[in-house]
Amino acid sequence: MRKLSSFMFLLFSTIVFSQNTMVDSLTLVLRNTKDSTEIAQINLQLAKQYERINISRSKGYSLKSLQFKSNDSIVAETYNQLGRISFFEAKLDSANYYFNKTKQYFNTSNNQRRIAEVNISIGAVQLKQADYNKTIKTLTQSATYFEENKDKLNAAKCYNNIASAFAELSNYSKAIEYSKKALVVFNDQNHIQYQLITLPNLAMQHFKNGDTLSAIDYNLKAEKLGLLTDNRYSLSIVYNNLGSIYLDKNSKKAKEYLEKTLKLKRELNLKNGIEITQGNLGYLHYKNKEYEKAIRYYKKVEKQVNGKQLVFVYDKIKDCYKGLNRFNIALDYSEKSKILTDSILSIENQKQFIEIQTKYETEKKEREIVELKTINTEINYRRTLNRHLLFTVIGILVITLLLAYSILKNVKRKKLLVQQKHTIDTQKFAKLLKDQELEGIDAIINAQEKERERIANNLHDNLGSKVAILKLYIEEITDSENYSQKDKVQLYKKLKDLAGDTYKEIRLIAHKKNFGTFIDKGLILSIQAIADQISNTHKLSIKVINVNVKKHITSAIEIQIFRIVQELITNCIKHANATEVIIQFSEYEHVLNIIVEDDGKGFDKNMTPFGFGLKNIINRIEKIGGIIDIDSTLNEGSTIMLNIPL
Repeated sequence: MRKLSSFMFLLFSTIVFSQNTMVDSLTLVLRNTKDSTEIAQINLQLAKQYERINISRSKGYSLKSLQFKSNDSIVAETYNQLGRISFFEAKLDSANYYFNKTKQYFNTSNNQRRIAEVNISIGAVQLKQADYNKTIKTLTQSATYFEENKDKLNAAKCYNNIASAFAELSNYSKAIEYSKKALVVFNDQNHIQYQLITLPNLAMQHFKNGDTLSAIDYNLKAEKLGLLTDNRYSLSIVYNNLGSIYLDKNSKKAKEYLEKTLKLKRELNLKNGIEITQGNLGYLHYKNKEYEKAIRYYKKVEKQVNGKQLVFVYDKIKDCYKGLNRFNIALDYSEKSKILTDSILSIENQKQFIEIQTKYETEKKEREIVELKTINTEINYRRTLNRHLLFTVIGILVITLLLAYSILKNVKRKKLLVQQKHTIDTQKFAKLLKDQELEGIDAIINAQEKERERIANNLHDNLGSKVAILKLYIEEITDSENYSQKDKVQLYKKLKDLAGDTYKEIRLIAHKKNFGTFIDKGLILSIQAIADQISNTHKLSIKVINVNVKKHITSAIEIQIFRIVQELITNCIKHANATEVIIQFSEYEHVLNIIVEDDGKGFDKNMTPFGFGLKNIINRIEKIGGIIDIDSTLNEGSTIMLNIPL
């Protein structure tokens, strides 16, 4: 937490700077065009323009562009843009998903150049995920392709990220070698934006290799270019690096650079790495015995870290309070540190114990198997030996005893065998009856559980949505003072019809009817019917858009999808306070894509626990092998994407 540095990754083909004129121009064109393809293209361009200005708006424009699925090229580039946005938001799993979706489209068109370019982005994600060997492998393959095709610029981008991977593996000489190869190309082609990435990387590679003077020199060159181009993102990296370098050498300079870093990160809303800057500032104040200021920074860091880093923060806060002679609070933080350390050690010891126990049990079972095999071999040998002895005795008896005695002996023996067989058969029969009885009880219990689950699901899925619609109609009646008598009559008729439907629904559930009949018009038409019914309340407008779905959907999957969309609409009514919902259906590569977007109050999915309805949706999606992606921000609505294989 004290002396940490940052590396920048070459993720993108071009860096988009703030260009208000371009944004205004594109916005004006967007307002005046009706062509869906042109709308998608403009939304994508606006997403790229806002990428380094306002990440949230960039994401919004990307999702709007993704609604138009008629052009594979636009869809591929939109997925690529969503991958870049997820990368900058530090959502690495999402970034990896979107980049691989992009590659799928380029694989279809066999566009090897774009595949190699997307691999640069995937390599950057792997670098962020600390999978350094995989990073080097991915980017070396791409670099080879670009070298063979005389594309020096893209090859240099690969060199830059390969250098970062070697740096993370502490192979700084190799990292410096690749960074310098990249910088030669960027300097020759006068690509300032890429120089701004490579120079800070080279600086920190030299710094970690023990060459402080070169590190400062490269950072100052980067600062000069950053100020020239007003690239605040790059400047935040440079100032953070300089602050780390001067941390123990010149406290005043370090504080100046770190405060600049913090200011830029706040202006750009960059959360990634801000705890490092705050921790370093806390360390500077602690060193200068400015304990109150140090505590303020460390408490900010406390909210952003966990594990061993949190133990370190607790210890530093404890030291600060000791410096203030506030020993009671210092003792509290010492206890927190001890408890967390014990917890971490307990988890590590438990893991080791489980590994030892598993190994012991495995060896024990192997020994038992060997012993059982030995015993079985010995038993089989004795059985064989006894059988041979018995046959020998019988043979001697047959030869030596009289024929009559021999016959009598055989009769008695057969009688004994029959009795034994009868006893065994009786025992088997009793066991069979008992097993059948237990299976019958289990079957009854399972049937009861399935029936309860069926009734609960049907009550939630069907009656839940209809009661929610009834609530909207009742609210409409409450607000109908300004309506004409004719409108009131129509409103009462709608309420009466819906109440009748709800009653029929209860009867259908009571008589165990086939719930597939609710969508006998087909999936999209049935959802359109529900949308029209809700829109008639004038409380919530629902639009259903079928882009290109033509393929027949099997009844079982169709019912599950219908229930999922029905539940999402119910959630919009009950929780979202939305005024408009757009439901879009599209089909590509044997996959049904459904986007449900509302303008409601949204929610933080990391802070909001999933209720029964959302858990039900997730269970249904998993049952039909689909994927759900939930994107929601407080006060900015929600977008839910469903991908279901057909």
